[in-house]
Amino acid sequence: MAHKKRSRSISISSQSSTSSSSESRSLSSSKDFHTPLPRKQVKKRVRSSTDKEASKSKKSKRSKADPHEEYLVAARGIARCIDLFCKVDKPIKIGYLLQQEEAADKGELDESKAEKENRRRRLSAMSLKTRDRYTRNYQQLLHLAPSIRSLINDRTKARELMKVTQKMNTVISATRSDDVARLKSQIGHYAVPIPSDGGLKPAIYNGNPSRSHLGVNHPVLASYLCPVSRLAEFNRDPAEGQKKLASGGIRLTANDFPAFLWSGNPPGCDYDDDAMTEGLLQGYLIERVMRHILTGPSTALGQDSWATQTCNAMLHDMTTVEAEHIAYAFVQARFGISAQNKWSDINGNFNYPEFYHNIIDFIRDCGDTDWVGELKKWWNMYVFLYII
Repeated sequence: MAHKKRSRSISISSQSSTSSSSESRSLSSSKDFHTPLPRKQVKKRVRSSTDKEASKSKKSKRSKADPHEEYLVAARGIARCIDLFCKVDKPIKIGYLLQQEEAADKGELDESKAEKENRRRRLSAMSLKTRDRYTRNYQQLLHLAPSIRSLINDRTKARELMKVTQKMNTVISATRSDDVARLKSQIGHYAVPIPSDGGLKPAIYNGNPSRSHLGVNHPVLASYLCPVSRLAEFNRDPAEGQKKLASGGIRLTANDFPAFLWSGNPPGCDYDDDAMTEGLLQGYLIERVMRHILTGPSTALGQDSWATQTCNAMLHDMTTVEAEHIAYAFVQARFGISAQNKWSDINGNFNYPEFYHNIIDFIRDCGDTDWVGELKKWWNMYVFLYII
């Protein structure tokens, strides 16, 4: 897709498609060089019944700890930093097939002709982009949870591997849900261009737990969700534009960029047909949502507050913002201002997984490498500025 002079529409391929690497740290122990007390002065401490109970309690807690904790921690990182819609068992299966294919090409795999044909048939059924995505996910999984390799390579541990992947898939979904829940009470503040000037009108918080008054049913949020290619039409007659969005006259699909992805007040006002990437993926709403999730709510509005060592960016060992982080923030922001009362991958004609991967592909495959570099530089400044 060209990024200089373009036609009056912006769409991205509907084909679907990393987190920063964490470094292990070792602690070296040091010897105590103090002169020991004479033996006769050393009194052996008698353990009380309270001490014994405390010791038993600690042992009990350790025994109850989830032996799969390493994988669950990795799953939270996968959700926010690698692939929100990843089903862990799939990249494992595809990754294993690709390993077999590589070994077969080197003449290192002893297999029947039927086994070889079956593997190649399964791999050929996937697009190259999908295969690349599974490969990335598989490599990142092995990096985040290296112990899982032993489960993958040992067929006698297939049942344990299945339990692990099921737990990881549950945690990935729960991570998304947790972030949705924490954003719910704040999204009204983040959606306002200048929060100190007051909230949106009509109010987002009206005492009704239902969200049916949001999304295209809200006159302001409707303009945020409007495809940027139809924004000028919407602005000429907002009431009519809102009706078209609600009725499907203006379709909201995974192939179009909504106005709120652009910078400006109101969102999308900075959009230029002749330089459409200027301000793209720099909208204030996704910027605030990104900081809310990665560096904490106190940093979301850019106030004089700092993230702590326990913020998600630090917990996930982030050192730079990648396409996957931006796509994750978009999904959370889009759902936050929508009329959906509960999560669903599909919202009318809009497909969240498809659009999530389309954003990642758009950034990864963009021919304008200077723009991509500047975009990541901009995000790094706004995210890591608040980490102490």
